[in-house]
Amino acid sequence: MDKPSTSRWKFSITNKSNGQDLTAEFEAITSLFGLEQIAPGRYSRLLLMTLYGGLKSGTVDPNRVVYEIEALEGLGPASKTKPPTQNKHPPLKGLWHKHYQEPGIPSMGMNVKKGLRRYGIPFFEQKMREAEAAGEVRAVPLEDVDAIVGDIVAGNLKRLADEQAMTGEWLIYARHEDQNYYLCIGTHHEETHSNLRQLVDAICCEDFPFLSKLLDDAASGG
Repeated sequence: MDKPSTSRWKFSITNKSNGQDLTAEFEAITSLFGLEQIAPGRYSRLLLMTLYGGLKSGTVDPNRVVYEIEALEGLGPASKTKPPTQNKHPPLKGLWHKHYQEPGIPSMGMNVKKGLRRYGIPFFEQKMREAEAAGEVRAVPLEDVDAIVGDIVAGNLKRLADEQAMTGEWLIYARHEDQNYYLCIGTHHEETHSNLRQLVDAICCEDFPFLSKLLDDAASGG
């Protein structure tokens, strides 16, 4: 007997450059995401294909996205990123987003910058207070430089994580009858949202018939 599929969607995928059939590879890789076990029937074709393509191209780590889905479903460790937010403005009005962290320097830099705005450099500020209390003007000793840099980077990243305030890119989903329906991923940059909405309309609304009305109601203020 054939092993039952671990995905709700069936695909036939061919490499256009050489005609290679990638269907078996796609099914094997996407089954590892575990979405059918985590959110059975509540993830879109668009999300599945994006995670697969991102993994193959090295632009997306699906584990980071799945981690947030598990947290939203109450199945995994608590998220370290900001709480979910409902979009209040077109073109994604009515949908929700949850931040997920991409690996690499850009994501780390974005969070370090946020940490600096939020917390400053506590180690350095403490040293300044100590100098003021002593009535002294002190230069920063060389042996403190590593500690200052560590506080800016590792220290602030830990503070954000402890407060579940890390930022990142977006996992976009819909709420319907007290359940989450996971649609796609995208950046938090507003200039990309019109393209995301077009994909949601073309693919996700076909996957989930309730979605068109949800979006129409949101647009009309219903």
